[in-house]
Amino acid sequence: MSIRKNIKVIQSEIQKITSQPVKLVAVTKNRTIKEIHEAIEAGITDIGENRIQEAKEKLPKLPKTITKHFIGRLQSNKVREAVRLFDVIQSVDSLKLAQKIDKECEKIGKIMPILIQVNTSDEPQKGGVPIGNASNLIKEASELKNIQIHGLMTLAVHSADENKVRACFRKLKKLFDKIKNSNFEFRTSSFEFLSMGMSEDYRIAIEEGANMVRIGSGIFRD
Repeated sequence: MSIRKNIKVIQSEIQKITSQPVKLVAVTKNRTIKEIHEAIEAGITDIGENRIQEAKEKLPKLPKTITKHFIGRLQSNKVREAVRLFDVIQSVDSLKLAQKIDKECEKIGKIMPILIQVNTSDEPQKGGVPIGNASNLIKEASELKNIQIHGLMTLAVHSADENKVRACFRKLKKLFDKIKNSNFEFRTSSFEFLSMGMSEDYRIAIEEGANMVRIGSGIFRD
């Protein structure tokens, strides 16, 4: 199947699950400029990259209208480049990282939309703030002037057991609703995105309330 057909299939699947809008972020790690342009021509408006070095090569060659998300683990020494390359950073999991982003954005007069990455699977190798600490991080980070918290992101456990995957998404949706319904307390007026689900589990994520999914191989496979 072509990239265009793959995107149509995914969009059709999403529409079968929910009548609510779901933002489709095409994960373009290891993809060529030609492939990315084909996805854009098929209607993709948002792309996600995991690596700063790869993004430096590719992003300047893409239309300025495309929203560029950083979705990988962000090291402190890469923050300066990240805030200049990307429109959204989805993987903020500590106050220290949020403060660094805020500081670098202040230098260039930029307000950076971020998502707080939450570790819902309790796997130490995964990034993300522990779910019990997430509310405090959001409260503290929301005080920073050059970032705006636009929502939450997670990576579910990689498991053939659908119930374990679903439990990760359900935890994040519960936290999302708590924060959304406590808008004044958390000072997050732009809080709107629940970024959950990738190629293998996006259907479950949407069933559990995701309104943003990050799909790579599902779009770019042959």
